[in-house]
Amino acid sequence: LAEIARRCIEAAGGATGPLGAEGSGVETARYEIVVKPVEKPAEKEADFVQTRQKIYWKYHITAVLGLQIVLSAISTPGNVNDCLKLPDMLAGIKNHGFDFSGCVFDGDRGYDSDANFAELFWMGMMPNIKQRAGAVNKDKPDRKRAAGMFDAGQYRMRALIEAIFGAEETRRHQLHCRFVREDNRRRFGKCRAISWNMRVLNRFECAKKLGIPIPSYGSPAQAECA
Repeated sequence: LAEIARRCIEAAGGATGPLGAEGSGVETARYEIVVKPVEKPAEKEADFVQTRQKIYWKYHITAVLGLQIVLSAISTPGNVNDCLKLPDMLAGIKNHGFDFSGCVFDGDRGYDSDANFAELFWMGMMPNIKQRAGAVNKDKPDRKRAAGMFDAGQYRMRALIEAIFGAEETRRHQLHCRFVREDNRRRFGKCRAISWNMRVLNRFECAKKLGIPIPSYGSPAQAECA
C-alpha cells in the first residue's frame, strides 16, 4: 500500500495535503444472534426476542484529500470507534517514510480527542478537526490549541474523502465482503486500498501521457487538446 501510494504521489508531481480520515461500514454475508426488545403498549413491560442480524465491519482510511490517494487503511469490527484507530493509521504513514509536516489534517467530530491532536502536532501537521459541542478543554492543551486553529472553510475539504467511499460503494450500493474471519478482515482493508490506488495511478499516468494537468483540492483542470 505504501509503495503504490508513493508512486501515485510521484505521478501527480507531489502532494502537499490536506490529509483526512474517515470510516465506512462494510456489510458481510454472515449473521449473529442478538436479543432485541419487542415494543408493547406503554403500560406493559417490553419482551425480548432473539433475532438474526447481519455482521458489519468498519473500513478506516487516511488519504490525501485533493488527489484521493489512500495512505493507510485498517478494517475493524463495526463497533470500534473511529477515534481509537487514528493513531494506528498515522503510525502507518510515519513508519513508511511519508512526511506531511506543515500540512492540514481534516477530520470530523469522530476524531476529536486530545491524544489525536497531540499525535498530529507531534508529526508536524495542523489538525483541523471539528470538536464536539459542549466539550471542555481544561487540562487538554493540545485540544485547546487546535480549537483556536479551526478553519471552517478548510474543513469543507473533508468531504473529498467521502468521494472515495462513494465511488467504492456505487457498484454494489455499499462496501461488501462475504467473510468475517479476522485474517480476512485484515486483508480486506489493505487490498481494497491498494486496488483503489492502482486505479488512481492509472488515471494519473494516462493524464501525463495526454498532457492533461492533474488537479488537486478538487480544482478543475485546464487542458488544451490539439
